[in-house]
Amino acid sequence: MQLDTIIRHARIHTMADAAPEAVAGDATAAAAGDAPPAPEAVGIAGGQIVAFDDELEGSYASAGEVIDAAELTGTATPTVVPGFIDAHCHTTWFGLTLASVDVESCPGGIAEVYERLERAAAQLPDGEWVQATGYSHHDYAGSYPDIAVLDRITGGRPLFMRQVSGHSAIVNTAALTAAGMLEPGYTDPPGGKVVRDASGRPTGLVEETAQTQVQDLIRPYSVETIVHALDLATAHYAKEGITSFGEAGIAAGWIGHSPLEVFAYQQARRAGLLRARAQLMPVIDALHPIAGHAADTPELGLDLGMVTGFGDDEIRIGPVKIFMDGALSGRTAALSENYVGADDAGYLQDDPEVLRAQTLAAYRSGWSLAVHAIGDAAVDAAIANITAAVDAGGPPAFPNRIEHAGMVRAEQLAVLAEYGIAVTPQAAFFDNIGDGMLEAIGEHRAHLLYRGRSFLDAGVLLAGSSDRPCADGNVLRGMHAFMTRRTRSGRLSGPESERLTASQALAAYTSGAATAMGMTGRHAGRAGMLTRGALADLVILSGDPLETAPEAVAGLGVQATMRGGQWTHRAAGALRNP
Repeated sequence: MQLDTIIRHARIHTMADAAPEAVAGDATAAAAGDAPPAPEAVGIAGGQIVAFDDELEGSYASAGEVIDAAELTGTATPTVVPGFIDAHCHTTWFGLTLASVDVESCPGGIAEVYERLERAAAQLPDGEWVQATGYSHHDYAGSYPDIAVLDRITGGRPLFMRQVSGHSAIVNTAALTAAGMLEPGYTDPPGGKVVRDASGRPTGLVEETAQTQVQDLIRPYSVETIVHALDLATAHYAKEGITSFGEAGIAAGWIGHSPLEVFAYQQARRAGLLRARAQLMPVIDALHPIAGHAADTPELGLDLGMVTGFGDDEIRIGPVKIFMDGALSGRTAALSENYVGADDAGYLQDDPEVLRAQTLAAYRSGWSLAVHAIGDAAVDAAIANITAAVDAGGPPAFPNRIEHAGMVRAEQLAVLAEYGIAVTPQAAFFDNIGDGMLEAIGEHRAHLLYRGRSFLDAGVLLAGSSDRPCADGNVLRGMHAFMTRRTRSGRLSGPESERLTASQALAAYTSGAATAMGMTGRHAGRAGMLTRGALADLVILSGDPLETAPEAVAGLGVQATMRGGQWTHRAAGALRNP
């Protein structure tokens, strides 16, 4: 057997026995309760996993390369796991943040925020936008920048500064003026708000859909700019072992960057700058009526009739993204009870009947659904809409999903499991906004917050994700967060019973995420596990995450990352250049 690569002397966690759906051949023994020992060597050819252990005898001399994991890592427990999958992130946005002003957790407080903005503004021509990202009022004792100070330090240039959640932004007077928000008779858009003080003057905070009116003055970004952002972002992903991701919102709405976003992804791929597999979720606003033969049924779609599943293993169209509500950190998520200390329970992004009609029309047109719902009231609405769609139209092409599922009550769990609705909770939120979320909902509802073990115990498909750049996207840190559930101040978020084991946390970012994204089973290209015929997407770690203390998992080193049999990352001096 002629092999491209053999990796030996490693602990290889195939994750086949953790797959949410049966895997032919390799998982048979595990399903019967007679799981074989973990393999110690794996062979790769043609971008796929082809052999293990004894099957490799006679192939070492002719293999293109043989990697000794023990020598590579210099440790006693080198470990190979499937390539990590982030089922919900914002890759273009993340790449743009790497080239913009970062104002997250400034050591010097809000004064340093002002300094960074003023320094950036001074380097821009008059009239150019000052763009910044990562602001969180929780990092600055709950305070927001003073719009008068922002006006002074930006020197008349318009400012757009994203909140870390992405569900609100901070702007200055020049931006408000350009967006028409200071015009007499201006009214807030559905699902959004220009926040004002007691005298009715805008504070500079714009929430949810209102920020779109400002963003539309900046967008669309050029294809060249998006390609550069994808280059920066996926190079970063490779260093962290990420080989696949779900881009949670493209082409429209406040989360999209250009109507040519799919084209930009194709250009990045052609240039060799897309280092991870991408599943792209169009925002519902990007879909439009499609007219064909009178006998055809699609109501909403993309041109040429593309729907969920179109594409290949490198770039594929995923489910349609539908926003039900906002975020807990900004208190815009829709709850069934008021936020603590407020006569307010958040709000939905649009009239409930409009959201329901959009959801049902998209599903009838062949789209799987990825519904953003964080508050439990929004989850109620999302479940009602998804189940109605499935009852009327049958099973989806790819799993339907609830994005975030930030607050889920016990009675909602059974329905999620019954209808096969996947969830994508972000454990990384516990660190950067966990304290703020707990303060917003109160301890009496903490058990509902970004559940972990309850989903698995109820039979709900759990996909690991980060919502990056809204939170840290490092998967090993995400595993740590799922296992510890500690906020930045050290508080436990919810009961200890919601903690995941190491194996469950690893499965969330491998086999679980792959299944939720339709990358396993009957669908083309099997990812999320290391079995014969699977895509050769893998990570070599310096130690075994299943035998490492939870608090130390984040410290494991990603020595090398492989996607489709090609190295996309290597630690310094470890492997030949990819």
